[in-house]
Amino acid sequence: MDINRLREFIVLSECLNYSKAANMLYLTQPVLSRHIHDLEETLGTKLFERDTHKVSLTPMGERAVIEFRAALEALDKAFSTIQSASDQESSCLSVGFLGYAVKGFITNFIESFERMHPSINITAIASDLDEVTGYMLEDKLDLAFTTHVPSELFADFEVRHISDDPLCAVIPAGHRLTGETVISMSNIRNEPLISFSETNNPYTAQYHKSLFEKFGMQMHTVKTINNIDSGFFYVSMGHGIFLIPRHLSFLAGDLNVVEITDPEAVIPLNLIWKKGNDKQALTTFVKDFTKFYNGSY
Repeated sequence: MDINRLREFIVLSECLNYSKAANMLYLTQPVLSRHIHDLEETLGTKLFERDTHKVSLTPMGERAVIEFRAALEALDKAFSTIQSASDQESSCLSVGFLGYAVKGFITNFIESFERMHPSINITAIASDLDEVTGYMLEDKLDLAFTTHVPSELFADFEVRHISDDPLCAVIPAGHRLTGETVISMSNIRNEPLISFSETNNPYTAQYHKSLFEKFGMQMHTVKTINNIDSGFFYVSMGHGIFLIPRHLSFLAGDLNVVEITDPEAVIPLNLIWKKGNDKQALTTFVKDFTKFYNGSY
């Protein structure tokens, strides 16, 4: 049953005049008459008495007024509740980022963004690459700042490139490269490497593997690790060289960190979000962040 028929019935029951009710409903009188007739046919009872002088409700019509008005009020309340919940949900935004990779500028941006858009509630989640990537693939985040996005996994995502972060080599003490200020990928050809585990850090491990392939080199891994601190530990023990992005070089402490100058030896930083996510808050975030990063926010 078309819910509009019930609303038309209520309007007619209040004014008891087909012409006036039709005008109020932006209908023609014949259309309104047909709709009321269809409603009576559906219910199997007469709702109005009509003669040349007046229109009046039948006893069943009077009862229908009570029932239909209650039903419409309940329906309107349900719509309002759902709409309110939908509006609240659309104003919430979950953002993932890679800790130190974006912490400096993302903190400043979000502080400014929340001041300008107090109705948008942001939940920020800092984690490592593999966890943030997993959250995005599982639709647990609306958008994320992440590095080296695997294109085959993110075909359903919009990707906005932000910047490139050069790779650095953390060198053991006494190594032949100690004292160098910059090196190239060719300088670490055949060197023993400390690499991330493919089991626990598949995206990072795959990125490093593809990087070496790009330079026509093979990785000679001597230790696999699950976190960056373990990498620094094995470097300090003299086991091999450990590759990190420049933004993490301050974590190396007194270890020797040398920047790799090859233009392709970089880690891209991207902002990603799912295609088809029509949250207005997301659109606003991406638009404002673009202005922020371009220095016009």
